[in-house]
Amino acid sequence: MEDLPFNNLSNQPGPSLLRTQVYEYLRRELKQENLKPGMSVSMNELMTHLGISRTPLRDALLQLQNEGFVTFLPQRGIRINELSQKDIENMYEMLGALDSRVLLAVFDRVGRAEIEQMKQINTEMGKNLEKQNFPQYWNLNTAFHNVYLNLSTNELILNHINILRQRLFEFGKKDWSLRRKHVIHKEHLTLMELIEKGNAIAAADFMRDQHTILDLDAKISHSP
Repeated sequence: MEDLPFNNLSNQPGPSLLRTQVYEYLRRELKQENLKPGMSVSMNELMTHLGISRTPLRDALLQLQNEGFVTFLPQRGIRINELSQKDIENMYEMLGALDSRVLLAVFDRVGRAEIEQMKQINTEMGKNLEKQNFPQYWNLNTAFHNVYLNLSTNELILNHINILRQRLFEFGKKDWSLRRKHVIHKEHLTLMELIEKGNAIAAADFMRDQHTILDLDAKISHSP
């Protein structure tokens, strides 16, 4: 196996708890694709490169496994999970179901200020779409949904939504087509119109149903 692209963990910023520090470091490595989907990594190599003992590394990896990012390989280490096309479709549908449930629960708290904030964010999404600044586009997409998600106190469902969004939009190379990005931008306009009309059921149903579309144009890229 080639040398792993890690610096010693002691050089990385992070909270004082080592397990949390290891977890956050590995999440950064996943996001930056230093740990690529499909890669198998030895626990011993990870311990050596990070300069840590087995326990905090194992605990951090168990958390990543629970979130679906890695899989433990008996006597071998871990494998970085890949997403199949079917995985993407299933996760996108689940995201819509959870998002719609939260929207319905907090609908009475979505006021004029929240709607205006969503409009401003969606306008910026359109500008970044035209510039083809796709990283900022996805950041703004997350911010758009966070306007109403942040009104919820259901930490369990919010955590699931956060993990799904990260796996779909942040981790691993998936080529969401330009057409699909335009569709998402237009869907936001429809959603805001339904919210402004005060139609909670229609808004939640729209959110759920738009995430059941199978033609997502999200293709897996295996390029380096």
